[in-house]
Amino acid sequence: MRVLIRVILLEPEKSGNIGSVARSMRNFDLGDLWIVNPKTRINGEARAFAMRGLPILESAKIVTSFDQAIKDVDAVAGTSSVAARSSSNLSRVAITPKQLAERTSTSKGILGIVFGRESSGLNNQEVEACDFMVTIPASREYNVLNIAVAASILFYELFHRKAANQSGRASQPAKKRLLLQFDHLAAVSDLQPHKRRLAQRAFRNVISRSFISSREASLLVGIFRKASAKLGKLK
Repeated sequence: MRVLIRVILLEPEKSGNIGSVARSMRNFDLGDLWIVNPKTRINGEARAFAMRGLPILESAKIVTSFDQAIKDVDAVAGTSSVAARSSSNLSRVAITPKQLAERTSTSKGILGIVFGRESSGLNNQEVEACDFMVTIPASREYNVLNIAVAASILFYELFHRKAANQSGRASQPAKKRLLLQFDHLAAVSDLQPHKRRLAQRAFRNVISRSFISSREASLLVGIFRKASAKLGKLK
């Protein structure tokens, strides 16, 4: 069982935002929406903004307290536009959406993602209940994102990570084997030492930026191994 995502809106104040979050959830294959003590009606505006996310909006669970929404989840990720400036502020040390996706990609159970009030976010007690705090890097001049925009960015990172995992993306050990085999090939080549180092660095950069699959990595390892053996015999 992979991690299941529960989206929790805490005392939302604008019906359009509720609908927009439901629409974004539909875009990224999420379906479990919980709304805690809404401060607005879920009306025609919310339904209009939801578009094809309307079934998610209509099936949303409405509860009266934050504790009810998180009582059966395995981990809670809160969202905030304010990140800690120092690691001594433990309750406010934040990670990015991409880091959250990476940390939870192999997890199991339910992950609750909490979006606070449009006007004031999460209070200190609610932050303390979170296992992670997530913030989206933005301009220092104005770093407060609309809740639906923030939700879309976070949902995208989770969706992207899941898609990468399902596509058979090469694991870190597989990438390491590939890099080591390239290093061995470079070592038996006739390249000058400084050019060999540049080639190794360039290859590492290419691999780190790519979405190489396990099969592709395995094929390259085999090719590099045979090329290294042949070059070694020629010397």
